[in-house]
Amino acid sequence: MPVTISWLQDNALYLLLALGTIFNIFWLFRFQDRLKMKWWAILIISVLHTVYGVLTVKVFAFAEAGFDSSSLGNMSIFGGVFLMPLAYFLGAKLFKRKPSEVFDIFTICMMFTLMCARINCIISGCCKGCLIFGSETARWPTRELEVVFYIVLLIIFGRRVKRNESRGELYPAYMFLYGIFRFITEFFRVSERSAGIFHLSHLWALISFGLGVSLYYELKSKNKKTRR
Repeated sequence: MPVTISWLQDNALYLLLALGTIFNIFWLFRFQDRLKMKWWAILIISVLHTVYGVLTVKVFAFAEAGFDSSSLGNMSIFGGVFLMPLAYFLGAKLFKRKPSEVFDIFTICMMFTLMCARINCIISGCCKGCLIFGSETARWPTRELEVVFYIVLLIIFGRRVKRNESRGELYPAYMFLYGIFRFITEFFRVSERSAGIFHLSHLWALISFGLGVSLYYELKSKNKKTRR
């Protein structure tokens, strides 16, 4: 039994990424007609989505650490937040798909994948919360709260996608909501890159919030003009 638990801990990231890929396959199959995708294309894109997602969080963490080779194993969720839209935009243009459809549907894939990455943090013991005041062992459950945050958004956003109630606003909505959430919880997290109570991630959270709000209202305004 201990050997099995140890194996699961050592391979948790790979198992979670596999889970994320399987989720993406089923999710994209649900919207196969709206995306106009063949079944084999869904399988390929689901795998590529996971691979690219892993690369974004690793490359961003590497750049965040000043390209220090000792940080190659680190990951930063903000890599996915800022870099995944590039793949969605280029994919929509390359395959001549409606960008709003691509962004809304794939936002769910991205959030589920990032949720799996955060679950891996819990299993591996990284990205810990600070010690709760007056305690020598209990920590703020920042990682667990982030998983709950993703679950809530997946339920709310997932319903909007199924009902076709969005016109590309889900990704920027995720950006500014995550920016708010992360800015607050960052005060309760342990960070190696900080200046007093503020961490580098506070800056990324503010950027995520600013970009998200700007893009959200720009799309809302554009969609209102289109409906007139």
